[in-house]
Amino acid sequence: MREEAEVHLSINEQEVSYSLETEKTLGEAATGVRAWLASAGFFVTGMSADGHDLLAANDDAWASEAISTVKVLDVRATHTGEMKLAHWRTVDAWLLMIEAEVVEAARGGGSALQDLLADLPRTMEGFRANPFLPPGSDLMKRFESLFADPAAPIVPARRAETLTVVRELRGWVRRRIAEATNSAETLARAAAQMRETVAALRDVSVLLQTGKDKAAMDIVIGFTDVTQSMIDVLPFCPPDPQRARLITELTPILRDLVAAFDARDTVLIGDLLEYEIAPRVEKLAPLLKASA
Repeated sequence: MREEAEVHLSINEQEVSYSLETEKTLGEAATGVRAWLASAGFFVTGMSADGHDLLAANDDAWASEAISTVKVLDVRATHTGEMKLAHWRTVDAWLLMIEAEVVEAARGGGSALQDLLADLPRTMEGFRANPFLPPGSDLMKRFESLFADPAAPIVPARRAETLTVVRELRGWVRRRIAEATNSAETLARAAAQMRETVAALRDVSVLLQTGKDKAAMDIVIGFTDVTQSMIDVLPFCPPDPQRARLITELTPILRDLVAAFDARDTVLIGDLLEYEIAPRVEKLAPLLKASA
């Protein structure tokens, strides 16, 4: 903070250097700090000015206050990667309890299953907001259909399928946890795999046109899996503006790719992979290696 403002900024109980620019009010300073932290991958979970909790009060009550009247601005923040990892660990524990209850139901127990599934729609929203499955996976839909009626007992005919789906979900979320906790290794592997994928992506169009759909799909599935692993692990890595720009450009193109697959438009699939995705992946791979 500027010395003349006599404001000290503390983040997670550590005093940090932060310069005010045009901010004159506490509201403007709070917005600036939030944006600054967000650019580094952090999410503000608490904020107080001279001991007064700002997040517990209506913004109108303090936003217009002159920043010169504030001595200490204390902020608590969590890295978005840590929030993602915490959520995945919670999902893993939840799925493990569901698995145990389904197994117990075979012995006449499983009484806690209904409680575990009490707010399934909200849980599914959390899954979609913080995904861990590869693009195109139908596991989530299968899970929802199996538990469409949380109060319904797990009949023997459904038990094997239910356990298979739950265990596959656990396998994927545990894989994402492992990748996140070993982010440098995961990113280095993704960089190597992406370099190998570039040439293969350019072949997909020809493979589709010559009826070799399975070979083409194997390449695309491999690419989407690597991409998902990369996207999942980036919140745990230092920010990189150039890398962020390329990924931002890729996101809508990948959505177009999914739509093209849904429409079975082989010409568009080939064009997107060869002329839109492959060139960007070629530029992205060395940036991933540098981040690792």
